[in-house]
Amino acid sequence: MSTVQLSNNEVARRPLGVLAALPQELGDLLAAMRAESGVRTVTLGQRDYHVGTVQGTPCVVTLARVGKVAAAATVSALIHVFDVEAVVFAGVAGGVGRDVHIGDIVVADMLLQHDLDASPLFPRFEVPLLGMARFGADETLSAQLAAACESFVAQEGGALSTRFSTQMPRVHRGLIVSGDQFVASAAAVQALRDALPDALAVEMEGAAIAQVCFEYGVPCAIVRTISDTADAHAPASFATFLVEIAGAYSTGVLTRFFQMRG
Repeated sequence: MSTVQLSNNEVARRPLGVLAALPQELGDLLAAMRAESGVRTVTLGQRDYHVGTVQGTPCVVTLARVGKVAAAATVSALIHVFDVEAVVFAGVAGGVGRDVHIGDIVVADMLLQHDLDASPLFPRFEVPLLGMARFGADETLSAQLAAACESFVAQEGGALSTRFSTQMPRVHRGLIVSGDQFVASAAAVQALRDALPDALAVEMEGAAIAQVCFEYGVPCAIVRTISDTADAHAPASFATFLVEIAGAYSTGVLTRFFQMRG
């Protein structure tokens, strides 16, 4: 895969790769880029990679789409074609931890593929030939994201909880698990809790991104807003949250994150 030629301004500082699975999860990020710097769009592998700046930070923003393969392919292009210095993924997830509720935010410390099982050749969850199951998020990036989340909750959480009839949001740090399935039953949630008692949230991309970033030595961070509790109500809750709330969370958190980096 050839490297995209960047302008002198774009190569002066390596860009940050910013991803989400679905358009709503990016909030107003692309609009902010267009207003600040204009956007140059590069199309690769049926994906549009938008190059510009946010709060003075060079960025490449794109949609990873849904699922681990799609996410891994997208972040690989960010690394090899755009030479990003780090990767941040923002989106929604199902709550698994018993004290994680709709409207809360989870910033990953660790990520794991809950549907990976090459046993008896390798231990359950372990990535063959890497000898590990859990991939750590970058401590500095994650701390910046968590601080942005705390600021967002402190300033806007009350209004959002009133507007959308949720409880006051809280920010959690811990394990996020990923798999190529939309978890939507109490039995599936209980199975995750039994197998991975410290899991806080479940989604479909984060651990794949973390693995690729680990293999290439690129820092990454993952932030997820809880859209549902991964039970039988999850499909309806997810759809409503995605349309009505996800954008507000992403815009609020990412705006503060870039301000802290500026």
